[in-house]
Amino acid sequence: MKSPVATTMPPTRRARRTALLMCATALLPAFAQTTAADAASSPVATYLPPPSLRVAYEVNGSIAGSSFDGSAELVWSQDGKTYQAQLLIRKFGLTLQAWTSAGKLTPRGLEPETFSSKKIGQAEIHAYFERDAQRVRFSAGSPNAPLLRGAQDQLSVFMQLASLVGGGSALAAPGKHIAMQAIGDRYAEQWSFNASGPETVKRSGAVLQALKMTHEPTADRKQRLELWFAPAPEVVPVRIRITESNGDYLDLVGANTQFR
Repeated sequence: MKSPVATTMPPTRRARRTALLMCATALLPAFAQTTAADAASSPVATYLPPPSLRVAYEVNGSIAGSSFDGSAELVWSQDGKTYQAQLLIRKFGLTLQAWTSAGKLTPRGLEPETFSSKKIGQAEIHAYFERDAQRVRFSAGSPNAPLLRGAQDQLSVFMQLASLVGGGSALAAPGKHIAMQAIGDRYAEQWSFNASGPETVKRSGAVLQALKMTHEPTADRKQRLELWFAPAPEVVPVRIRITESNGDYLDLVGANTQFR
């Protein structure tokens, strides 16, 4: 068996390789500093869900050209691990519409498990968040939808935004843009909110300076959603306005808040 023959890299090649290694080594600290600076400049999502409470609203609206007044309430319960939220719209003592969301509280905020919607005279319908299968299943027979990271339902989104505001997250500062998947009772879509304000909200003789979040209409859903969030300790929507493309609207203004 022949002994292995040692090979020597030509001087020119060796010099070129040495120069490249020195250049790369010199660039590493600058690259690390740039990466750290980029990470430091990225807004960090911090969440602090509101304590359990109940918000009573006065409602003014218009449907098919007919205006009406009513009442509403948002009931929010949480124990640090799980939550339930319910929004009820009433007129003449009858519940016209009810939305309910239930799920977990995590370091990423709310993690819905079920969402339900019920209109007067109709059966309740549900959306189920099947996280193991990474899908949303609808009881009304709509096709399953893929479940995306950070998804909310169309009620939990109110409290997820409230949790961002309560946590003092830079993501909720005026001028910021927040996007997430929003699950309805029959479909899934992408929602985005622009933060602005503060704006003045009048309620029961008091005046609040509230942070505003606005979701503009999309090609799929011609609906504008505006939310005004009270400062601490409430940090909940003190005003909710939903406007349809045909001019129909619901305007909910908080009359009082009771901590539970």
